[in-house]
Amino acid sequence: MGRLTKIKNSFNKKGQLFLIEVFIALSVLILMMIAIYQVEFTSDPTYQDDLSEIGYNALESMNKAGNLKPFVYKIQTSEFADNLENILPENVLWRLSVDDDIGNNIFQIYLDRTPPADVSVGVTDYFLFGYESDLNQFRVIHLVLWRLLG
Repeated sequence: MGRLTKIKNSFNKKGQLFLIEVFIALSVLILMMIAIYQVEFTSDPTYQDDLSEIGYNALESMNKAGNLKPFVYKIQTSEFADNLENILPENVLWRLSVDDDIGNNIFQIYLDRTPPADVSVGVTDYFLFGYESDLNQFRVIHLVLWRLLG
């Protein structure tokens, strides 16, 4: 009978030791996952790559306000630039070109601005159809945006 209790106690100790080892391993694994999660999401500010949508919404709001067609068809570039600067966030730079229905360039604003190679760029093409006496002509507004980090 003494031999049976020794074997039984031996199995109980091995089972308890195994459970302790599993608990320690899981604890270390959970701590490592928490550390990796915090390092990954707190190192650099991340932005959604929504620059194209921001550009489209800016042009759409100008169009709904009735400002976009006069700026484009009457070639009011300084007013156009000021209005767009007021709508876009401060950390977003942009350049713009407007083409006619044949594809000829009508005017450009800030074409000398070039985005750095390491930033994401959003591109928006917005179409305007006719204004006053030019009802059968459309314009294509090509807007390029990029976000400054830091």
